[in-house]
Amino acid sequence: MKSGLGFVAAVNLIIWAGITLYLFVLDRRLKKLEQRSGMDVHYEK
Repeated sequence: MKSGLGFVAAVNLIIWAGITLYLFVLDRRLKKLEQRSGMDVHYEK
């Protein structure tokens, strides 16, 4: 039973790491596009 739980935890960790990496890369691409297009977007906090 423990080996199955470890497998599920490992798959879950890989999925979350992939989502995080994808969002990081997407954010960098969007920032580059905004700079190229001259859109100087400032979001208020």
